[in-house]
Amino acid sequence: MINKERFLEAVDTVIIETRDRNGIGRLAEKVLHASLKLYLDPDRSHHEVKVGSHVADICNSDGIVEIQTGSFSPLKPKLAAFLPEYPVTVVHPIANKRRLIWIDQNGEFSAPRVSPVKRQVMRVFGELVKILPYLTHENFRFKLVTLDLDEYRMVSKNGGKGRGTRRYERIPTALCEEIVFSSPSDYAALLPEGLPNEFDTKTFAEVTKLKGRYLSAALKVLTELGIFSRQREGKSGYRYQRVVI
Repeated sequence: MINKERFLEAVDTVIIETRDRNGIGRLAEKVLHASLKLYLDPDRSHHEVKVGSHVADICNSDGIVEIQTGSFSPLKPKLAAFLPEYPVTVVHPIANKRRLIWIDQNGEFSAPRVSPVKRQVMRVFGELVKILPYLTHENFRFKLVTLDLDEYRMVSKNGGKGRGTRRYERIPTALCEEIVFSSPSDYAALLPEGLPNEFDTKTFAEVTKLKGRYLSAALKVLTELGIFSRQREGKSGYRYQRVVI
């Protein structure tokens, strides 16, 4: 059950502990990851538990939780080892609203600026495709957590705030929503209104606003999950039909 106040308490605890040690951003575990771990299970004895030859982010009586803030590729060996024996929930945070704060070469912080990039929930398929064989396993669950956050970025050596900057730290400021996926119909619920029952790749791209690898990944995952069926259309294209509404 979502608890926004407890989440912010977890964030505050992690920030205080991090600053007391080495300063924000200098620990191997970032604030975002550590905050989610403490929020999802306040009992630290359940954190970083060795299970077989792997270490689980959280292991308790409910199973295993893996918090993935970046690429899903490193999850594959863990899922292969954990899923036959344990229920596993993969938790992935995405930004709902994001403020950008730059840190210059002197350690000075800029005024926050709201990022113009809008939330695109369906871009998560770009990561889900990397663990596609495990999405239908009976022990697998996926949880998408949407957050408001402040993203701190180090400016490039030439002082610019565009290309060449690197992400230094992400500090959550609010917990917005938790969405749990355990069946194909749950993933189908991500599809935007306006998508017809039959469509081609171009129409899907126009409705979802997806491009490149995100577009191909979404079509692949949704087809493999049985949400779409497809038939070849012409020499190089496909026509899709919604099976799960």
